[in-house]
Amino acid sequence: MRPSPVPEDRLLVLLYHNVGPSPGHRGLAAHWTAPEMLRAQLRWLRTLGHSFVDAEWVKDRAAQATKTPPLPSSLAREWRGGSRPTLVTFDDGQANLYSYALPVLEQEGVPALVFMVAGRIGGLTDWEAPSRWRSNPLLTWEQMREMQQRGVTFGSHTLSHPRLTDLPEEQWRRELAQSKLLLEEGLGRPVDTLAYPYGAFSPEIGQVALEMGYRLCFSTLPGLNTPDTDPAALRRMNVRRHGGLWLFRRKVGRMARIG
Repeated sequence: MRPSPVPEDRLLVLLYHNVGPSPGHRGLAAHWTAPEMLRAQLRWLRTLGHSFVDAEWVKDRAAQATKTPPLPSSLAREWRGGSRPTLVTFDDGQANLYSYALPVLEQEGVPALVFMVAGRIGGLTDWEAPSRWRSNPLLTWEQMREMQQRGVTFGSHTLSHPRLTDLPEEQWRRELAQSKLLLEEGLGRPVDTLAYPYGAFSPEIGQVALEMGYRLCFSTLPGLNTPDTDPAALRRMNVRRHGGLWLFRRKVGRMARIG
């Protein structure tokens, strides 16, 4: 097998949405990953020397990188803490993650970070044009608390899943602040990670998010991350259904070329 195209000192962040049998509707199926495909992707990365890390690991390395004076290069290399660190993330927090993703993650020993729409927990994914195929159930508080005990960390995907850059400042500040508060109250743990809905953010939104106590904010910008990557604009690889494992391998290589 060829070596991984990802340099050892780069962090790869994977972005998934749904895990389970394909819903059949062509417009939605692209955002679904079959459980067996998720397993195959994780195993393929591991055979290439990728080590799966959790959000705490990333936060620790990011904190080291911001120390003054700068870390010596020998210590900065500790970013990798192994080789090719890889973080698995899921946006929206749909209920299929409990039924289909969690068993795979546990069996493969892979931690995960799930971003929840805090104002819709236990509800439906009806924040876009409502239709039968778009309105999927979201995780409940009970499921989230159980998943938390089984190795899953939760972050904010705002309060109602808006495009933040379309909102006046007062509203996007509320989306960031209230979602954090609700999740912390419901889970009994600090929530300091954020994923921007639709990947939409601005430098101002990112800076305010950090000031509110978010330590890692994830975009949908493609590429890999280093300790010097802006923690308000972390990059991710969007995993889509079409193409199976072959396309997944190709996209990993593309992320490495982007850098």
